[in-house]
Amino acid sequence: MPANQILSRYCVTQHVQQVNPNDSVPTRVLFGHGFGCDQLIWTPLLAELPSTIAPVTFDFCGCGRSDFSYYDAETYSSFTGYVNDLIAVIEALECGPIHYVGHSVGGMIGMLASIKRPDLFRQIIAIGPSPRYLDTDNYQGGFKLDEINELLSLMERNHFEWAGYLAPIVMKNSHRPELSEQLRQSFANADPTISRRFAELIFLSDNRSLLPQITVPVSILYCDVDVIVPTAVIDYMAAKIPHCQTANIGCSGHYPHVSSPHLVRDKIIECLVR
Repeated sequence: MPANQILSRYCVTQHVQQVNPNDSVPTRVLFGHGFGCDQLIWTPLLAELPSTIAPVTFDFCGCGRSDFSYYDAETYSSFTGYVNDLIAVIEALECGPIHYVGHSVGGMIGMLASIKRPDLFRQIIAIGPSPRYLDTDNYQGGFKLDEINELLSLMERNHFEWAGYLAPIVMKNSHRPELSEQLRQSFANADPTISRRFAELIFLSDNRSLLPQITVPVSILYCDVDVIVPTAVIDYMAAKIPHCQTANIGCSGHYPHVSSPHLVRDKIIECLVR
């Protein structure tokens, strides 16, 4: 398929930054959103980025302004569909190995894509990723199975109630209710059926065995207080991924790029491989 059709399918947006003519060529960075969101979730962070970064955003199939006609349940019943989305976007950009920033499951999708096509990635910066959300005997993922089932059941019964329930918990900034409302609207605007399928895939998945196969440099950004991804998960990933560093962002919640974009910006700049 021609590159322009791929870019249109995933609503790829190459943001224009004000560039100082004395600066070197900006570093192109691709941003991949997490569950229940689309590329608009990056808006607060994009406003903070310096002219040395040329940001590109997109929507995974079934999210935001992507072309929903290409979505089918079988293709996206595993991460393979989303991995292929990301690979297609990078290939269509035709810019060589890219710097990729992924939030939550978007970060995990980036890591899985790098296993399949390491030549496409210069590095991965993952914000709050997790390879496994369920607790097991020797692993603290953050959730019990009955908690996940209850969450999925609520999504199925009442999508809007689920959105209102979850948004303030994961945003973790009660003194700024407007942030939770913004996230609630993002959750509520997502397609209920696709969101429910995506949530089940994410929260019941186990990608731990694949972590040692990641050969590109990985930087994991995390928050001390994150109800979705406890710090034990970050430590586990750091120990299993061959070339991995971690950095504490210094704020709370699972959406620091919304609540503290300036802090996330600083960490991304520190982590960028030149």
